[in-house]
Amino acid sequence: MKKACYINGISSLSPQSTAEEENFDFQQIQTFQKPVLQVAFKNYKKLIKPVAMRRMSKSVKMGVFTAASALIDAEVKTPTSILTGTGMGCKQDSDIFLENLLLQNEELLSPSKFVQSTHNTVGGQVALYLKSKAYNFTYVQGSASFESALLDAQLSILTEEKPHQILVGGIDEISENTIGLLQLDQQIKNEPEIKNLQLLDYPSKGSIIGEGAHFFVISEEKTATSYAQLLDLHLENAIEVEEVAIKTKQFLAQNQLQASDIDLIILGNNGDKDFDTYFQPLQHEFKQTPQVFYKHLVGESYTASAFGMQLGVKILKAQFIPEAYRLNAIQPQKAIKKVLLYNQFRGKNHSWMLLAHV
Repeated sequence: MKKACYINGISSLSPQSTAEEENFDFQQIQTFQKPVLQVAFKNYKKLIKPVAMRRMSKSVKMGVFTAASALIDAEVKTPTSILTGTGMGCKQDSDIFLENLLLQNEELLSPSKFVQSTHNTVGGQVALYLKSKAYNFTYVQGSASFESALLDAQLSILTEEKPHQILVGGIDEISENTIGLLQLDQQIKNEPEIKNLQLLDYPSKGSIIGEGAHFFVISEEKTATSYAQLLDLHLENAIEVEEVAIKTKQFLAQNQLQASDIDLIILGNNGDKDFDTYFQPLQHEFKQTPQVFYKHLVGESYTASAFGMQLGVKILKAQFIPEAYRLNAIQPQKAIKKVLLYNQFRGKNHSWMLLAHV
């Protein structure tokens, strides 16, 4: 018998967080008129001692805070595994280290910024904060980083005969150098003013970018407060636009489902005219199904899909679709039981997630 994977705890920091409150609120939408969306949250002292915070970069603070919050939410003290996905790692510390390398002609460099700039810094700092010696792995697979960590968690539960309380997260931060490089590569829209709620109305290349940290506690044990069940996950590195609907139907068929069984679809549209075409086949295929998107509110990043998963989990728990996230006007005709998420990044790393109500 295939074991189930339940999501028992969640925590999120994103551009939708306020300075004081971390988890995004369906009703309280943050609006922006700029192409770079940063996390405004400042209240890390709720869980992290100020002395420890002084040595933490932004991504480490975000990661440690959300990891600890997710465990509190799940009423779990110690995780059996810590699995982290990040596309860029601690980018701000990486930039500082490289700048110092140039300024000091590769001599007399402090090792601290190098140690703090590695991609597995967040996972390591989470373990130190929790005093955990559990299996700890960081996935750096570009826009498939979070999905790779999630897949590891799923496989652990399916193949290991022991109880699991797995901490799975996706983290990415913005640095000034990253902004400049993405502008040169036309990954950021070049309009002087971008209204994020109207992101899909700009017929240009690129998108808006964001940052954030999102953690989940996943177990084979269902609890009284479980949010949702992760039914399945599938990744494809590169496919053509015309293959999206075919691959989606195959994924659903593997789970004994068809398009009519899906009550909500969450898509990763980001307003890039060159790559939003990948979402159009599913917008047509599921035209009678409520559709939701989220990158206009949190920006594009390598681990933005983790926010999408949190959105799906919250909708399943609340049985409510927030208006600001709607991609079409279709209203649910019944309880939301099955949610399908599809995302891709610039035509690569296509992912499908299937969530179910519990």
